[in-house]
Order: sequence, then structure tokens, then C-alpha cells
Amino acid sequence: MVTVDPEIRRVRALRLRAQGLVPGVRDWRTAADAARGMLAVQAQDAGAARFALSLRAADRPDDAAVLADLAERRLVRNRPARGTLQICAPEDLHWLSAALTVRSRAESARRRPQLGLTDAMVDGADAAVRTALAGGKSLPRTDLVDACAAAGIAFDTSQASHVLRDLTEAMTIVFADPTAKGDAFALADDWITDRREPDHALGEAVSRFVGGRGPVTRQDVGKWAYLPMGAVDEGIEAAGDAIDRITLAGTHYLVPAGTADITDDEVDAALASPLLLPGFDEYVIGYGSRAAQLDETYFNRIVPGRNGVFKPMVVVDGEIVGTWARKSTAKAVKITVEPFTRITVATRRRLAGAARGYGEFLGLEATLA
Repeated sequence: MVTVDPEIRRVRALRLRAQGLVPGVRDWRTAADAARGMLAVQAQDAGAARFALSLRAADRPDDAAVLADLAERRLVRNRPARGTLQICAPEDLHWLSAALTVRSRAESARRRPQLGLTDAMVDGADAAVRTALAGGKSLPRTDLVDACAAAGIAFDTSQASHVLRDLTEAMTIVFADPTAKGDAFALADDWITDRREPDHALGEAVSRFVGGRGPVTRQDVGKWAYLPMGAVDEGIEAAGDAIDRITLAGTHYLVPAGTADITDDEVDAALASPLLLPGFDEYVIGYGSRAAQLDETYFNRIVPGRNGVFKPMVVVDGEIVGTWARKSTAKAVKITVEPFTRITVATRRRLAGAARGYGEFLGLEATLA
């Protein structure tokens, strides 16, 4: 058995506790509570993001309940950071997008000539989309593209994708009906009725990112938020007493204030239960360096060919030790674990409990192959 540096185990335990993956540590009852506590969770794979929120909520809502949260606007899916799809609390979406999309929107705008787009075309699309969605409507992507064409602005597929992405980052539109077969959109100002405006947006973003993932490094913050390091440091300074600075295993970290001093028994308790985490989970996505919880030798097993698609992960003792896949029927789901190295029979037995939890989320009987 490989002996792990106790300080590395402490980093893992603190991260799992901060992320709401240790029962009873975070006061997150619902999926909306979990999204608010995490600031935002990655949501390219919408189903995976819903499971990620359920895992972090004490009520363990099933998939139908999280879909209802999205449909009833207790959660919103959009692009508040890095141009990447995320789910977050609706009141946070406007200020967070304004603070964290500046670089991605500027880079995107520079690609417009290559796509045959002009700023005037994007502005015209904004006006056409606002008209089409006026009165609280939600419409599918195809209808919005048709509305632009009717206004004299015809787009090919690549141009339409660019424009709709820009309109989400600009908070003109947000993703609406989560049960639609394709993407549906509504006007952000119609869909979201409650907005927050923090005193210092960068300070708020940094303190809450650290609060939901710490220990993190300055670089982790910069990568996740897609901010230059000067802006990160401004946010750290503005966060003030909300965060503490610690050193573990030779690395300088930021942690939520007052959370670092946990006992060895609390470390062991945090790492005791193996987990089946969804693809794109923040336990891997939330850090620029995942060295504490992942042997980088196996990174290509999680992201085959580094194609940007993160597979679901098996976590044992806080370490990512494999991936998993599912096959579903109308009544049951079978989960297959693909470990990076050998895992014990006892660990497989304990993973069966995690598999049953996933089945409960889907409303299906689950078995571990």
C-alpha cells in the first residue's frame, strides 16, 4: 500500500469539505443552495451538472427536482466565466458575467473577421433577438436564427454559434426551458427577476470561489475565472478576512477563513467514503493544478486525447483513481468502473453504495458491474 503524505491527504479533505462532498460540513440543503455555495458549476454536460449539484445538497434531489429548479428559475444555466456553460444562482449571473467575461468576449470579437462577421451584424442580431423574445417568450435556437434572417442578417452555423455565445456572455439572453430537445433561450432581464450587485465584484468572486473549493492557489483562481493575475490579486485583497493563507506540502494556498484547522479524525472522515463523481465535476475542473488529487499520468484517461471532454470519475481516499460509465434502460442503470490500477474488493463493495445513489438520482435501480 502506497503511503500518502499526510499534508496531501489534508488538502484533499479540505477540498472535499469545501465542495460540499462531505455530509454535514456545508449548510447546503437544496441544489440552489449548492450552486450558490459553489458560485458556479461547469455545465457543458447538463445532466452531469445536475448530478454534481445533487451530490452537494443535503436533500439529495433527484434529476426531476433539479430540472424543476432550472425551469422555475431557482437555477440558471449560461456562460458567466471563460465562455463556458455553467449553472449558478440567478441573482449572481449578471454581476458574475460582467466581471469574468471581459477577456473571453474580447478574444471572441477578434475572431469575427475569420467568420465573416462584423460588429454591426452582431449588434443587429442583438436587436432582432430582443424583438423576437419580447414579452417573456422563450424560443429555440433555430427560431432566433430565423428571426435574424428575417431582419436581414443571415448566419451560417458557425456564425450563429458565435453570435448566440456572445449574446449569452453579454447577458442579453440566458438558457431557458431545460427540458427542450434543443437549446432554448429567453431574455436575461425577463428570466431573472432578482439581481445582486456586490460592493466589489472581484472580491466577491474570489472569496466565494475560494469558499467553494479551497485550498486553491492564485493560479487556480486565475485559470477558473480566466482573469489576469493582477485582477486575481485585486480580488484577493478585496476579499480581505474572508480568506486565510496556509502552506501545505510546500504549496501556498488560499482557504475559506477559519476552515483549515481540522483534526486528523476529520481528515479521515472526509476521505472515508468513495465517490462516483460526474464528468466535468468541479473536483477536477475547479483547479489549475490537480496534483493533490490526481496522478497526472492518468489525466488522458479522464480526458481522452485531451479533447476537453471530462469523463465521470471514481474517487477513493480523495484521489481520482478511475473513471466510470453507465448503460441505462427504462428501469435500470448499470455502472461500470474502469480503475487506473487495481482497487480492492472492499472498495468495490463500498462503491456499490455510491452507484445506488446515482440510481436514486435518476429514479432507476442501479447495479455496479
